[in-house]
Amino acid sequence: MRKLCWLLLVIVVAVGVSYGQVTKYIYQGPFPPDSAFYKLLGGIVNVGIGVDPAGKVWIQTRSENTTRDSIDRPEGGKARLFPIYVFNPNGTQASFSPIKILTGPDQTGVTVTDTLIRGSATGGNINPKNGNFAAVWGTLAHKPGPLIWEVDYRTGKGVRRILLPLGTLQNNVASLALNRDGEYFACSVLGGTPGQILNPDGSLGTQFAASVPAIGRAIAVTPDGNDVYVPRFTYAPPYTLVYHSDNGSLGPYALKDSILFGASVESIAIHPKTGHVWMSADRRSVRDSIQYMRKWTANTFYAYNPATKAIVDSFTVTAWDPGSTGPLPRGMAFSPTGDTVYVAHFDVSALPAVVRFIKGTAPVSVERDEAVVPSGYTLSQNYPNPFNPSTTIRFTIAQTSLTTLRVYDVMGREVSLLVNESLTPGAYTSKFDG
Repeated sequence: MRKLCWLLLVIVVAVGVSYGQVTKYIYQGPFPPDSAFYKLLGGIVNVGIGVDPAGKVWIQTRSENTTRDSIDRPEGGKARLFPIYVFNPNGTQASFSPIKILTGPDQTGVTVTDTLIRGSATGGNINPKNGNFAAVWGTLAHKPGPLIWEVDYRTGKGVRRILLPLGTLQNNVASLALNRDGEYFACSVLGGTPGQILNPDGSLGTQFAASVPAIGRAIAVTPDGNDVYVPRFTYAPPYTLVYHSDNGSLGPYALKDSILFGASVESIAIHPKTGHVWMSADRRSVRDSIQYMRKWTANTFYAYNPATKAIVDSFTVTAWDPGSTGPLPRGMAFSPTGDTVYVAHFDVSALPAVVRFIKGTAPVSVERDEAVVPSGYTLSQNYPNPFNPSTTIRFTIAQTSLTTLRVYDVMGREVSLLVNESLTPGAYTSKFDG
């Protein structure tokens, strides 16, 4: 028997910028699409993901799956392998993938070899200067400190290994970010140690912070190195720190701003074309009590415009459960054109590690009545109500605004996001298919 449905509506209006038909990131499903393969990743990623100039996707695994790859240890038993997987844009593996052993010069010029075993893989990113993938481990095969490998994106060969001096950072590193000069920006997951910059040759550079507080797992830097974004999710409320230097990596840096209040962020990336700062919000996010009382939606990625300090775009991974045991978004990487974005999660090995979104023109979900001149903000009762299977919602707004129309069930749980875009003053209708 088909059931009639009742509807509870909430409309949120915030000042924004008007634009025409919106180009959205549209869900394309798991990447790679072969379900037999993404289980080999263990189903989780710990911030280590990047897209090289050829469009290949690099995934630094953080597997806890019992079916993980392994090698024999001299003392007996099996050692876990944490290889780097590389995929072509069509989802097939690159010829040199997976990467299990890396050989190359260290920062002193001595040739070294590492098997990617028994490590705490804490992040990776593309080097904008040369397109190579740079991965960081808290420990790797019992090395004495945090370690970085840069890998040639064309061959999969090791380019350089950097072993950080003990005490520079804690063994658990909050991912890795690089500017266009190939300088490395890093800080620890736990607070109390510096925000450190390394020169392209691996030598210690300046610091962007003498001591980064709280706990966080991600970091991003603008191409010029002037602004460093460091999310910290154990603040109350959580927010993202912005360190700034007028002279890039030469410094000095100072804490410039705190943004994205209430958003618990574990993945962050800067769009290669717009410069917008994209970040994830996970299930631990709380309402923004400072800027517009925004309610962050779990498993949603938001675009922040540093010039206007406004949220200008977003997309949600509806395939990920937003519940208390759902995944934590912990990885984001754009293609060189910015038209494709890959996002990854942590915590739930039953789900694909990475999913893909591609920019396209989304169907219009709201229509404007040109004949109506609004006198204020209204949200009318949907009709019909009850309904089966669809209902129409009518509302008006009095000024150009970023408008969000959400549907909740009677238990207060969000069911659907119908509208999330800037609208000009007017009367609108939106249809909800229940």
